[in-house]
Amino acid sequence: MSMPVPIHYVFKPKKVQLTDGNLVLDTPVPTSYLSAVDHQSGKEFETMRYMAVTCDADMVPEGRYKLRTHSLNRSIEIAICLTVNEESPQAFCLTLHSLIKNIKQMCAPDSKSKSHKNPIWSEEDSWKKVVICIVADGRRNLNPVILKVLASMGCWQEGVAKNQVNGNAVQAHIFEYSTQVSVDSKLKLKGRTLKNSNKHHFPPIQIVFCLKERHTKKLNSHRWFFNALCPLLQPKITLLTTAGAKIGNGSLFHLWNAFDRNPNTAGACGEIRVAKGLLWWKVLNPIIAAQIFEYKVSSVLEKPFESIFGYISVMPGALVAYRYETLLPEPISGKGPLTTYFEPDYLVFSDDHHDVGEVLEYSYFAEDQILPFLVATRPHAQNTMQYVRSAWAETELPAGIGSFLGMKRKWQNRRFFGLIYAISHVAAIWRSGHNVARKLWMTLEIIYLGCDTIFWFLALGNYYLVFYYMAKTLAVAPHFSLGGTGFMLMRYVYICLIVVVTMISMGNRPRGQSLYLFILSFVFFACIQAYILFAAGYLTFLHATEFLPYANWESFATVVAVFKAAGYHVLILALVCCYAVYLVSAILYGEPWHMIACFVQFMLLMPSYVSVLGVYAFCNMHEVNWGIKEPEDHEKDPLISRDAIYHASTVLMPDERSVAAAYQDALDDLDRKKRPKTSLQASSSSPTSILPLHSGSSSSSLLPKPVTSEKAKPKGTATRPRRDDIKTMQSDYYTTFRTRILLLWIVANGALVITISADQLAPYLTLDDGSNLYVTIVVWIITVGATGRFLGSLVYLLGWIWQFFRQFSS
Repeated sequence: MSMPVPIHYVFKPKKVQLTDGNLVLDTPVPTSYLSAVDHQSGKEFETMRYMAVTCDADMVPEGRYKLRTHSLNRSIEIAICLTVNEESPQAFCLTLHSLIKNIKQMCAPDSKSKSHKNPIWSEEDSWKKVVICIVADGRRNLNPVILKVLASMGCWQEGVAKNQVNGNAVQAHIFEYSTQVSVDSKLKLKGRTLKNSNKHHFPPIQIVFCLKERHTKKLNSHRWFFNALCPLLQPKITLLTTAGAKIGNGSLFHLWNAFDRNPNTAGACGEIRVAKGLLWWKVLNPIIAAQIFEYKVSSVLEKPFESIFGYISVMPGALVAYRYETLLPEPISGKGPLTTYFEPDYLVFSDDHHDVGEVLEYSYFAEDQILPFLVATRPHAQNTMQYVRSAWAETELPAGIGSFLGMKRKWQNRRFFGLIYAISHVAAIWRSGHNVARKLWMTLEIIYLGCDTIFWFLALGNYYLVFYYMAKTLAVAPHFSLGGTGFMLMRYVYICLIVVVTMISMGNRPRGQSLYLFILSFVFFACIQAYILFAAGYLTFLHATEFLPYANWESFATVVAVFKAAGYHVLILALVCCYAVYLVSAILYGEPWHMIACFVQFMLLMPSYVSVLGVYAFCNMHEVNWGIKEPEDHEKDPLISRDAIYHASTVLMPDERSVAAAYQDALDDLDRKKRPKTSLQASSSSPTSILPLHSGSSSSSLLPKPVTSEKAKPKGTATRPRRDDIKTMQSDYYTTFRTRILLLWIVANGALVITISADQLAPYLTLDDGSNLYVTIVVWIITVGATGRFLGSLVYLLGWIWQFFRQFSS
């Protein structure tokens, strides 16, 4: 059980008094650190607190565990959850440093800060109202350099953590410290230790570092934050983010202010921006450019549109906040939004045999996208979701097709099943405490989202039909040499490529030979999109020229008649409306540059979103390890003693010289001139140095071994399925579920294509101008949807301007 530690460490036995049966250690921080900061007196500055948690996350509040904020009787306004999995130290420091700068701006406001006008944040010790909770997913998965970063901030000490307490295996290690320094994304130490100036001065930052013993993924990390730490902190607002996101200046205050202004605001999210690089050089990559355009459309159209209804279907995981009391379970029923949200995690960690079908499939695949709906429809409450345009976070996006497919697969499936969950539970809106007008308003939004979901579900067939009729009409157009042979060739290549994409998406990651096929698919569908746009313009021009000699351009009615006489004029109208909506909304929001730099790339890649990303997402929805992972075998842990009550134990603790040496090692490791270049690329699987707790009365060698033989079990005892069997059953169940959804999707799109393209229906679907009735309906749906989002976005913008002037005048 012992882990290696540096050879220059000296450990001495120390007898400690257990606090309510729990191991809590207060270890002095290095004097070299303490002498370089402002606040030097006080236990929270002089010592780092370590607490070993030996129970599940849900049992922490009942296990008499306490944090320093509780003993200091502090009222917490904001608790921030920063989840860390296998991210690089640079990504971790980027997020942590941006959070610390936000806290500095909010809690040590200057004349330019808006928070100094608020009485809550104008106090000198307002930093006591904010806590950053870092939840690391697994001791062996955490990059060792991240521990060096935390050690340089005083939040981690080598050799302090223990593996077991009185025979009980430790589930999580919690470190607490109020640091006064920070480390930026370049791994440079920032604070009074480097420069004696206000620019690098930080107020004390309360940090709770929760290091989980096992790698159990993000959903379980959220459970440790909400069910273990938040009951001890009792915050008013909880904010979720992840390593790698750079929180914009002032975003923390703007999110908090949204809750402070409106007591009915239960959830809020900010804008997600994309790192574009110096002089926007990253837009040269069409994959990144298309994503930039997509994110901007979401921030100026979709999020504002949904915000006016009070329910936002997709809340970004990089910057989302909830009012904590709205997440708590009902006093009578004991159920709440978090109960449903964590249901898949409970299934994995339960030792009892479940029918895996009992877990709601939609909530399982939707992950955190069901949480906004659960909060907004909480019984007898008037909770609403709000989009805060002033708050933003910047993230790095995948630049390669392989990583792009993986990220979009996860995002599309989460969004799809989140919407399915909301649609199937629309009756919950009418059980909430909203007034009738709000209930009707939110129901209307769900109906709109339902239509949008159906349209997206049939997008593969719809896009093929648009291509089919446009290419078929162009093949027989005069002065065009492609002809019927070229049309048939393109059609067969299109169908074959869809089949190939489906085959390589079934259980294959986009790498090697399959990656080249995916790249070929992207290129082909980009050519198809360019061909469709050319066909629409050419056919419209061709038909319009037939009427130009007879047109009276002084009469507006004649001009309209000429336009209507042109074939596929509806398609042109829809395209113009959509482009106008994108352009006008971007100008109104003061961000038109993405239209100039990224519009062409997005248009060319748009069919790949449907024909490649859609296929890949549905073929791989059964990968259920996005948010959870099976825990490690517990048989390796010592048997838990339930009879004895321990009041004291003897532990090995590093002496003062060892602590100082470890701190200096951390500083040297972060110094680029002293650290080898390969240190940043250290394996994430390297274990951290954790020593076992020594207790004479609870030595693991004296404990009996767990009974594993079937013969040793008492007769009549029911045989419990092994965890491997349950895992296999779960995998089989969700693979079958994937197959059902995939078959339904293929049959629905195939039936649509066969029905609409049948020759028997051609006379009924052909309009007078030669265009197809179904294609006309599809493009009108697109036009109406874009116009509706624009109107909603305009209403949100007017409300935002009104609120801005109200705050300015007050």
